[in-house]
Amino acid sequence: MKKTAIALMILLIAAAGVAGWGLTHTNLLVIGKGVQISRADQRLEEFNALKEAVKNQSLLGTRVKSGEIGEAGEYSYFVYTLRLKNEGLVDAEMVEVQIAPLSQDVLFYGETGEVVIKAGETRDVWCVLLTQGQPHPVRDIYVTYYLWGHPQEVKYTYEDNS
Repeated sequence: MKKTAIALMILLIAAAGVAGWGLTHTNLLVIGKGVQISRADQRLEEFNALKEAVKNQSLLGTRVKSGEIGEAGEYSYFVYTLRLKNEGLVDAEMVEVQIAPLSQDVLFYGETGEVVIKAGETRDVWCVLLTQGQPHPVRDIYVTYYLWGHPQEVKYTYEDNS
């Protein structure tokens, strides 16, 4: 009976250690998969839908510059794709991608559904940036997520050579 109690105690301590390690060492590995750049007048239907959503205040995204949106020829789309790998033992829930804007940036949006990356899983996520003119694509991108209800954040800097 005493040996069984000692064995169960050792198993309990080992399980608590694994759970503790899993929580403290869980993070998302962020890998830049690239950026696609296109002029807004090449995606006119999407541009007009965004312009209308901004006008009606129904944009499912983040507007970073106030004022009217001009003609499509004045804007560019940057579509950033990131590969996220959950190397931990806990699911990353409510994953969201946000861009630190520059002065020319107008708005950005990403996936509208809830994104969950299971433990050990790898998934690609994207974020679309509408910007005025054709500035460089270098941006700081923040990936926020929750582990067991606790907010976490990873900063990734997209560079031209990514």
